[in-house]
Amino acid sequence: MLSVAVLIMSALLAFQSPEMLAGNKMGLLGLILKQLTQIVIIVLFVFNTVWMISHIPIVKAMPFIKYHAIIILSIVVSAVIIYATINYVDNGMKFKNLHATLTFAYLNAIVTGLIYTAVNYVELDRKRKLNEKELEVTRLMALKTKAELDALHSKVNPHFLYNALNSIADLSITDGRKARKMTVALADLFRYSINYSSNNYSTIKEEVEMAEVYLIIEKIRFEDQLNCIINVDQSLNHYLVPRFILQPLIENAVKHGLKATGQLTEIKLEIKANETGFNISVADNGPSFPDELNPGYGVKSVYDKLELLFPGYFDLRFINSPYKHVSIDIQKLIKNEPAI
Repeated sequence: MLSVAVLIMSALLAFQSPEMLAGNKMGLLGLILKQLTQIVIIVLFVFNTVWMISHIPIVKAMPFIKYHAIIILSIVVSAVIIYATINYVDNGMKFKNLHATLTFAYLNAIVTGLIYTAVNYVELDRKRKLNEKELEVTRLMALKTKAELDALHSKVNPHFLYNALNSIADLSITDGRKARKMTVALADLFRYSINYSSNNYSTIKEEVEMAEVYLIIEKIRFEDQLNCIINVDQSLNHYLVPRFILQPLIENAVKHGLKATGQLTEIKLEIKANETGFNISVADNGPSFPDELNPGYGVKSVYDKLELLFPGYFDLRFINSPYKHVSIDIQKLIKNEPAI
C-alpha cells in the first residue's frame, strides 16, 4: 500500500516537471522516456527512504497517529529532496521555478501521505472488527465446549448409583463395616467429581486413584467374583487426561464381564508410555465385543471428552485379539506442571 501511494505521488510530481509545462525539443518518445526515468528515480528514492524509516524499531513501536505522522513527514522530505535534485540536474545544474516545483511536490506528498494513512486506518479498523468477531466466535466455542464437558461430567450412571445405594442399605444390616467402607468410597468418588468440576483435566495419578475407589465399591458388592490388576508407568503420573475417563471404561468392563456372565471376572488396567505418547488399556475376560458395537453412555462420554480436549491426538479402539480390551492411544502430552 505504501509503494502504491508513493508511486501515485511520484507520478504526479514527475509529470509536473518544468519541461512538461514549458515544452521541449526531444520529441514525444524522448519526453516519455525521460519522464519514466524520473518516475523510477523518484519512486526508488522515496520508497526506500520511507521503508527504512518505517522499519526503525522505535518508529514501528509508535502509536498509529505518531507512526503515520512520521511516515507522512518522510514522504514529504524525501519527495522534496529528490525532486529538487531532479530539477537542478534537469535545468543544467541550476534551479528553475524551484519554488513552484517544491510547493507542488509538498502538496502532493501531503495528499499521498493522508491517503495512505486513511487507507491504513480503514484496513486497521477492518482487522480490529474481524479480530473482535474471531474472539467472540472463539469465546462462544469455548463456552460451548465447557457446557458440553460440564454436561458429560455431571451425568453419573444412575444404575451404578442405585445399585451402590441398595448394596449399602443391605450391608448396613448384615455387615456394618463393609457398609461404612462402601459409603466412604462412594463419597470419595462424588467428592472427586464435585471438587474438580471447574477443571476438565485430571492427572493420570488422580484418575487411577478414582478408578481404584470405584473398584472398591464393586468388589464389596461382588466380593470374590471380581479380581483387579492395575499396572501404571509411574513416569506418567503427572500427565493430564480428561477427567473421569477411566471409571466409565472400568464400569463397562464390570458390566460386560462380571454382570454378563456371573462368573469370576478379571479386570486389568494398564497405562504405559509409547513412542508418540501413552496408551491406556482396560481389559476383561468377559464375552468378546460384537462386530456391530453400540457403545453405551459411559464409553461414548469418554470418546466425546477426548474429541473435545484432544481432537486429532487420540485413537480409541475396541480389540478382541489377542485378548479383549479397550485401547486408547493419546499422542499429545500435557504435563501438570504445578503438581511436579
